[in-house]
Amino acid sequence: MKKSKRKIIYGLLPLLFAGGIGAYLYMQSSKAEEAKPEATVDQYIQHLQKQEFDQLYTLMTPASLDESGMNREQFVEKYSAIYSGMEVSAVKAELKPKVTDTAESGGSENQDKGVQNTGKPDQNPDTYEVDYRLQLTTFLGEVNETQTLKLVRQETEDGTKVWRINWQPSMILSDMIKGSKVRVRTLLPERGDIVDRDGLPLATKGTVNEWGIVPEKLGDNPDAMIAQIAKHYKVSEDVINNALSQKWVKPEYFVPIGSTEDYNIPEQLSGVKLQSKEIRYYPLGASAAHLIGYVRKVTQEDLEKDTEGYYRAEDWIGRAGLEQSMEKQLRGERGGVIEITDETGKVLSELIRKDAVNGQKVQLTISAETQSELYKALSSDGDAGAAVLMNPADGHLLALASAPAYNPNKMVTGLTQAEWDAYSADERLPFINRFTNRYAPGSTFKAITAAAGLMEKVTTADKTHEISGLQWRKDESWGGYYVKRVKSLTPVNMVDALVYSDNIYFAQEALEMGSKRFIEGIQKFGFGDNFGLDELYLKPSQYANEANLDLASEVLLADTSYGQGEMLMSPIHLASSFTPFINEGKMVKPVLIEGKETSEPEVIITPEAANTVKDALVQVVSRSGGTAHALNSLPGELAAKTGTAELKAKKGENGLENGFVVVFDTQSPSFLISAVIEGVNGRGGSHYVVDKLKPFLEKLESTQ
Repeated sequence: MKKSKRKIIYGLLPLLFAGGIGAYLYMQSSKAEEAKPEATVDQYIQHLQKQEFDQLYTLMTPASLDESGMNREQFVEKYSAIYSGMEVSAVKAELKPKVTDTAESGGSENQDKGVQNTGKPDQNPDTYEVDYRLQLTTFLGEVNETQTLKLVRQETEDGTKVWRINWQPSMILSDMIKGSKVRVRTLLPERGDIVDRDGLPLATKGTVNEWGIVPEKLGDNPDAMIAQIAKHYKVSEDVINNALSQKWVKPEYFVPIGSTEDYNIPEQLSGVKLQSKEIRYYPLGASAAHLIGYVRKVTQEDLEKDTEGYYRAEDWIGRAGLEQSMEKQLRGERGGVIEITDETGKVLSELIRKDAVNGQKVQLTISAETQSELYKALSSDGDAGAAVLMNPADGHLLALASAPAYNPNKMVTGLTQAEWDAYSADERLPFINRFTNRYAPGSTFKAITAAAGLMEKVTTADKTHEISGLQWRKDESWGGYYVKRVKSLTPVNMVDALVYSDNIYFAQEALEMGSKRFIEGIQKFGFGDNFGLDELYLKPSQYANEANLDLASEVLLADTSYGQGEMLMSPIHLASSFTPFINEGKMVKPVLIEGKETSEPEVIITPEAANTVKDALVQVVSRSGGTAHALNSLPGELAAKTGTAELKAKKGENGLENGFVVVFDTQSPSFLISAVIEGVNGRGGSHYVVDKLKPFLEKLESTQ
């Protein structure tokens, strides 16, 4: 029995020994797995880079959080508000490389390897410090700091040892102390002025009277007073009530509603207050509205389209004309300051600053005085149309007028409902820019057809056609289509055809040239070119639609020869296309921006061809039967070509007629004008345009 017990005991000894060893190893293993400070540091770095502020909170010592006076929600809110205010888009945090003691004492091996920071030596095993680099990418650029994490080893309720971080305000930004704040200030650039050739402002800073309401001063019956105010300032009560119900409004605050030209407040209106407000101002008003455009407050749609993230809800943005097309140059670049302040708002330190860059001043070739005069002449009698005044020697555009127009200053300060309704109901479409619009140029194009014929050796000044009657067709293959003219004359030469504007003569010349030679002859006059006028969104002109560029149809070729068919030209291009007749065959392209690089004038026809056409255009004015003879009484020697283009929905129907004229001075060629008036039916056609511009031209000639 004893022997059996002994065997059992001896048998258990190995098991007991193995169990003891296992327990020992388990205890040693548990000790090895005890949390290390580096693990907490790694968690901190990861959560910070991901901006997981709620997770950062769990890594802090309770005592340091109590000292801060923040609970979890307040902690997260503070970090979020600061990062949001600075528009932090990226966070990068990494431990600083630190040479070990061995390396510091001269060991080159560790220096070469760049041993990582493993904490600062400390006699206390329950504390740990480590330095790291923090890089915040803000809307102003990068903020770089070196920060220190101070950790302590603490024991939890279950006896587990953990490493936690002593939180300090400087862990957000190193200069922060308890109670300090981060303040972000935007530095706004000044929008660049647009000025004329002499430096006179076309778009600049101005002031406007802004009216608004102080709610607490509306009196005992606010609703009744609001009704009176709405009636006086011609706004709806809803507009006022919506403004007063904004979240930021307090009873004692001034709430802006609209602008007014009044400087006095009627005594019976309680609660109304006026204040001066700086705003974009357009001295020429409607006269240059389509050229300069206007600015408006950005919309939600603007913000959604803003791929570069530049605009804020309170910003202004170019909405039309040069204000829109040159927005980036004019607006400048905003700057800003991120600074740390104490509780009273006193600046403790400036974290980062980026100065604002003011917008560029844009100088135009336009003359402000001439622009106003030309618009006045064009828009009289309620006409719709466009006029372009150009210096044919250097291409400088001196005036670009479009009528009817709108008041750009009202577009900035805000239209009343009645004003908006009036614009919307206007069938003349006042928001359309007509000097960049493309029209069939009508008989003005005959000058170019004549030049093409001269260059192709088909046309000569004295070449005649025997034409009888007022209509003609090549043969029966044209069916019922005829080319028509307004004056029966035979024989007819090139000069006669230009003087009396004979469609049939130029149709026959174009057919004799053939489509290939005709196209080659006219294309060099600027078709397919927008002349670098991207600022005006100018579309290139066309002599035909895409499907008919070969002008294979004889009827279309004939119609194109006198500026109808599918031809479309802008008044700007029309003006430029006449410059070869003034400059010995050189075509000068239009210029709008002073100092902008432009191409050199190009010789597109011979001096002989140019002078032949010019001499004929002089007779359009000087001969008693010439279509622009009404200008013959003006001083100097003028040359001109008129035209009337009919727009038909269907053949055989009467359509809208647009009247054209191109005029230039041959003796001192300093101006060339092209103009179009819409709807001249029954008003004399192109003669109406000539008579309308005559007073302007007379005044212009007297100043030359």
